[in-house]
Amino acid sequence: MSEEQAIQIRRMQPGEAEEIAQLEEECFHDPWTANSISDMLTDPHAIYIVAMQDGHIVGYCGSRTVLDEGDILRVAVRKAWRSQGIASRILAFLLAETPDIHSWYLDVREHNAPALALYRKYGFTAIGRRRGYYRHPADDAILMQRENKSNA
Repeated sequence: MSEEQAIQIRRMQPGEAEEIAQLEEECFHDPWTANSISDMLTDPHAIYIVAMQDGHIVGYCGSRTVLDEGDILRVAVRKAWRSQGIASRILAFLLAETPDIHSWYLDVREHNAPALALYRKYGFTAIGRRRGYYRHPADDAILMQRENKSNA
């Protein structure tokens, strides 16, 4: 069995907030806490997707929807699991799970070439910039949008 086949993509369960917080610590300079993640999971508009391998979370995506629009808040993959298509599989799962969402929005570091390529692969286009949005290191945010043409 290949590593890709061994990875399961599914919705996050409430008891997994602590493991997501650990992933946050590994991936972000401004990590969310387990408590904040648990609180977000109580929001009926929150959609959290995880990639599991051997019972452990190797990646996740956090998002929130309002009516027919969605915001992708976080996409993260453990460093040891990057460049294996996991973020792509998570994003594909999220988009497949949300056919009623007309427009998705996100922001991404201007210099995060792998993330920009991933989002472009799924039809996101740049619609704006937030200068100095990120710190540690300082970077602009590129605002991106994806419209679901089947709902237009």
